[in-house]
Amino acid sequence: MKKGLWLVIVVITYALPSAGQVVDMKKHKIVMQFSVGDSTEQASLVGQVGNIRSAWPNATVEVVCHSSGLDILTKAKSKVAASIKDLSSQGVIFAACNNTMRRRNIKKEDLLEQAVVVPSAMIELVSKQESGWSYLKGAH
Repeated sequence: MKKGLWLVIVVITYALPSAGQVVDMKKHKIVMQFSVGDSTEQASLVGQVGNIRSAWPNATVEVVCHSSGLDILTKAKSKVAASIKDLSSQGVIFAACNNTMRRRNIKKEDLLEQAVVVPSAMIELVSKQESGWSYLKGAH
């Protein structure tokens, strides 16, 4: 029984990376969709992106924000502006959907300075996937 328990401990120790541990240095490409305006979901999203960047430091990550998720990039509604600034300085791209901006009457000046504007969130997501990027639904 001791051997079996020891094997389980060893497998768990090596199979699950601990927080902040680099898993590999490959150049992963990840596009994330974010469409929820809730402040808890905003915090969850930046946590997820931070975890990805900790485990895969060479990963390229783009977060495409639309619908209520655009709140994360607006100066008046973002609860995680400092985290977005930090992640952007590490190369994470935060993209705002221009269609949502038009629909909600949001101007480029209303966005955090780190935000880039893409014409359409859906087109951006599909284009990235067609170019070999992995897709993730952010938060939840």
